[in-house]
Amino acid sequence: KLFLQRAQPLTQFWRLGALVQAMAVFIKAEPVFIKEEPAPGTPRRCVRRLGETSSDPKEPDGKRQRRGSAATNTAEEEAQKKAAEVEEFGAELDRHGVSAAARRLLLPELQRWGPARASQLLALWTFLGDGLSRPPATPVLQVWGPAGAGKTEVLAGFLQATGLRHIRLDAACFCSLGELQARMVEEIRRSVVASFPAAPRDVQQRIPPGRQLRALDRLEAALRPSLEHLSHVAGSNGEGGKAAGSSHGSGDACTRLSDKVVVVIDHAQELPRLNPCGLDLLLGLPEALHLGGQLIFVFVSRLPLSHLGVLPAREPPSIAFPSYTAAEAETALFKSLLEWSKQDDVGCGAQIVHSEREIHSLCSSGLMKFAVPYLGHNLHDLLRIGEEVLRRPDAVGGSLLTLQKQVEELVQQRLGLPDLSKLLEPGEKMDSSSAATIAAMRGMTKAEKRLILAAYLAARIDKDDDMQLFLPEGRKRQRKRTAVVKKRPNGEDGPAFLRTPRPVPLPRFLAIYHRLARQGHLLGPALLEHIMSLKDAGLLRFAGGCVASLDRDPKIVCRVELPLARACAAELNVDMAEYLCRD
Repeated sequence: KLFLQRAQPLTQFWRLGALVQAMAVFIKAEPVFIKEEPAPGTPRRCVRRLGETSSDPKEPDGKRQRRGSAATNTAEEEAQKKAAEVEEFGAELDRHGVSAAARRLLLPELQRWGPARASQLLALWTFLGDGLSRPPATPVLQVWGPAGAGKTEVLAGFLQATGLRHIRLDAACFCSLGELQARMVEEIRRSVVASFPAAPRDVQQRIPPGRQLRALDRLEAALRPSLEHLSHVAGSNGEGGKAAGSSHGSGDACTRLSDKVVVVIDHAQELPRLNPCGLDLLLGLPEALHLGGQLIFVFVSRLPLSHLGVLPAREPPSIAFPSYTAAEAETALFKSLLEWSKQDDVGCGAQIVHSEREIHSLCSSGLMKFAVPYLGHNLHDLLRIGEEVLRRPDAVGGSLLTLQKQVEELVQQRLGLPDLSKLLEPGEKMDSSSAATIAAMRGMTKAEKRLILAAYLAARIDKDDDMQLFLPEGRKRQRKRTAVVKKRPNGEDGPAFLRTPRPVPLPRFLAIYHRLARQGHLLGPALLEHIMSLKDAGLLRFAGGCVASLDRDPKIVCRVELPLARACAAELNVDMAEYLCRD
């Protein structure tokens, strides 16, 4: 019995080994299938052998659908889009009656700026001509629109494409109208000398530096040599010919031999600062000067000239540049940054190559999300920020958080806001508002912090509650009585820190300060010096000035925000909720 009990596991193991051997023999053997006879009339099925083919037979190339790569489809879409734009622009040019020669000049500019600025370019062609067959239609033109709408760039591109002789003056860079007029004469002289190196001696003579031309007769005498030489050359060679020698301010197109000079005055809203009558004087120069018919003035400003003091009867024709929409701004940013990135001298040192996908991500996910809320659709500022981001190798192609930090930092620099995080100690990390609070508190004494807290509480607490909040006996009565809900004026139903701060009489302000300090007789020269230092820092302000009448106490206006007041309360171990959260 003992032997059989011990031999039973060996028997089970032997049975398992026999089963494994039988399975191995079955696997090695060829499979045997029982073939059933199909019913009469059953169609014959195709037998598929996996050993020979692993898939169905492929169709011929003619029947198989071909799929192009993503790059090919993108290129075809771009080509179709450009062809549609050219067709659309061609219909618009036909409607305005643009000649074939002028069409070749305007079409690249229309493709560059897109449909958003097509009407403005055609309006410039209508008023200024093309330098070929269409002469200028007006001696004075105004171009106005908000900042960053493309006024200066579109106008400069149009003048370079058409080859019109032009000069540009920035009214914001001058201190007087006489200085601006002297600079205008010098720029016209340089333009003539650049086109005609063999000009007469009186044209070659430059104006002395620092000279101003205020009188009209002196301005006439200074302009006469250059304008007479232009008129003589244009009359002898005929209109529409091309000048020999180098061209000035014309780009690829040569400057046509015309006696007209376009004077572009940028930031024209600054002219009233130079002279109250400066705009009227410049508007009348084409009529007042003997050779004024050769001058065409274009005023570029953010407001119409009628808003700057010009009478409606004397207001010249205008071209308005509306602000870009979100879609137009994104498209213009992508085109401009893509063209800028393809230039050879975009950065210092080695050039950083960016793909179209990265630039599109920068425009859509970076500039439009993090820069537009602060700068608006100002294309000038957005382009400068985009160029700075593209110069940094770690900003594009990385995480969205890195891109956000780069864009916000550049926006702060553009707006003139300092980076307050540099004021923190090494290792401290917090947002800009918290950094500003910490930096402001570092140089304060406890007395100044207590004054800030007293002013903040006094400006947001009703004076009828002073007895209950600041006196011990008032606090005891408050515990015994039931809660009484007071009816507050309109606009003060919210939390106390959201209410408008009220002016506080100086005696009440000092009384609250003494109750917070829990000491008496603190009034003295040192405390008054602390109050004046907070006033100089902009945290406190005296309503109506520092002068008080005999029958009225001076009042203090608190200009402290909640983060700074909360930080001061934490330093002084004061719970602000006991005073502000009673409702």
